[in-house]
Amino acid sequence: MKEFFRNSFPYFKRHLPALIFSMVCGIGLTLLTLITPQIVSLLVDRVLTPLLGGEAAASNSPFLFLLSGIEGDAYTKIFFVLAGTLLAGAVLVFLFSYGKWYVGHLVTLKAEGKLRADAIRKIGGASAPLLSKYSSGDLILIATRDPSNVRDVYVHNAQFLLNGILSALIASVFLGQIHYTLLFLPLAGGAACAVIVFLFNGRAKRYYDDVWKRSSRLNTTVQESVYGARTVGSFARERERRALFDGDNRALLKTHFGGVGLFAKRSLSTQIVRVFVFCGELALAVYLGLSHAITAGEFTAVMGYMGTLIWQLTSVLININNMQRNLVSARRLFGFLNDSDEVAAKYGHTMPAMRPSISFRGVGVKSGAGYALKGVDLEIPYGKKLGVMGRTGSGKTLLCKLMQGMAECDEGEIAFDGLPIHSFDREELARRFSYAMQNVFLFSNTIAANIALYDPFAPEEKILRAGALSEVDEFARRFPDGYSTTIGEKGFGLSGGQKQRISIARALFKNAPILVFDDVTSALDLETEHAVFNNIQKECGDRTLVIVTHRATALKDCDEILFLDGGEIVERGSFAELMAMGGNFAEIYTRQTGEMVFRG
Repeated sequence: MKEFFRNSFPYFKRHLPALIFSMVCGIGLTLLTLITPQIVSLLVDRVLTPLLGGEAAASNSPFLFLLSGIEGDAYTKIFFVLAGTLLAGAVLVFLFSYGKWYVGHLVTLKAEGKLRADAIRKIGGASAPLLSKYSSGDLILIATRDPSNVRDVYVHNAQFLLNGILSALIASVFLGQIHYTLLFLPLAGGAACAVIVFLFNGRAKRYYDDVWKRSSRLNTTVQESVYGARTVGSFARERERRALFDGDNRALLKTHFGGVGLFAKRSLSTQIVRVFVFCGELALAVYLGLSHAITAGEFTAVMGYMGTLIWQLTSVLININNMQRNLVSARRLFGFLNDSDEVAAKYGHTMPAMRPSISFRGVGVKSGAGYALKGVDLEIPYGKKLGVMGRTGSGKTLLCKLMQGMAECDEGEIAFDGLPIHSFDREELARRFSYAMQNVFLFSNTIAANIALYDPFAPEEKILRAGALSEVDEFARRFPDGYSTTIGEKGFGLSGGQKQRISIARALFKNAPILVFDDVTSALDLETEHAVFNNIQKECGDRTLVIVTHRATALKDCDEILFLDGGEIVERGSFAELMAMGGNFAEIYTRQTGEMVFRG
């Protein structure tokens, strides 16, 4: 608990006055609930019993002061005083209930929102090594469910536990004030219930840990099934994906079934204790009543307090159970928020130049026992047009990510204008790049909104220009709503080529000093690809341009072309130099152009 409050209190401390007010209202509500049996007891002893022919019973109620100065046989007056007191208490109950629930919930929603915002902010700014420690299911739970569960500790668990313990103590005091023997059974029952909860506590914690793990796994499976629906369908693997989902679903259900059995046993154990306490207390109260040790009104009060005690024991147990669940959520949430991001921490606060030059000096990235990239020396002065080719897995995408700080090298150094990349502000560094990624991600929004991701409030003309340059026009204007057409998550409803063109438009729209296009025309036909690259070359102007592609024909106008093989640069030079070399690039270019002529 100490660790929980240390992590969570900074989010809730600004709402502390409102939380205290809510808690005071809860305490007031508890006190009013406990006072009511005393007033009812006086009504029975001082009004109802005499009216039924008996004698008004003497009472040692602490609320006799309400009847001070009233004659003992003034039953009507006594009735209105006591009934008025109950009515006033009912009004206060409504007011306290409103203050407890409305104020507490209202203000803590802001803290929950900040927790959720911090989680999303960290996910968005986290480095790849940090994110690799968590599955997508984990991150979904962290950003959605866990902040709500942390808030529940403050607005539900803490208040219910405080009110439950306070109610039990005051009810015990009132029972002892009626007759001291009435205290023994409730105290013994409370101790027995506490032992039962303690014995089940470890198993309950393990249950909630298992639920988290199983839920995370199921969320990941569902997410992959939804996002990979086309791929699964194209390979006719729906049955296998359903089997994977069924397995994860059964595992979660099995965990829940175990929890049901666990809590049923705990509930049955405590219920047996509560029944024995209630029955024993009832028998004792009857005996005391028959022995004239307590009055009829006090007997009524005893039954009221026993009901309160039984309910409060149940409430405390429920909240201990819920708090265990919420503390598991808190441990997961704050574990992520406090998890050190060593890669992100390396970056400084220097602002990169608006026209930066990039240098690779002996850069290497290890992969298992070998290297994904090795011995890369490269100079990219501002305005250079660089082409990158190579077979699948040769390190082309990794090279693009390294220069943007999206991946880390194990050897060598990457520098901007002579300064190590870690000298710069990470977010500002990202602003210097327009990156069209190999794996296109489109949001469930309009075509225009996907293009204008960098600046949602940009004028329509800028969006349309980026769309025209990337040949989005060719298909967008055929839709009834044009650029206002809403597309599904990840671009559902569009072909691969259409998604790639939107990705290119998004990069051109950003208009950053360095343009990086990572194999983003693989799904385009040759004619469209040629038109897109021509437009990019014209739009690029004096900016730096990096083009990664499998099509050698797209790199003819580059200042330098790299050919990667096995993570190493095996060929480099201008188009003319590589053709004269007669190596891999020349072979691929000759084969591709021959295929183009043949098709023609």
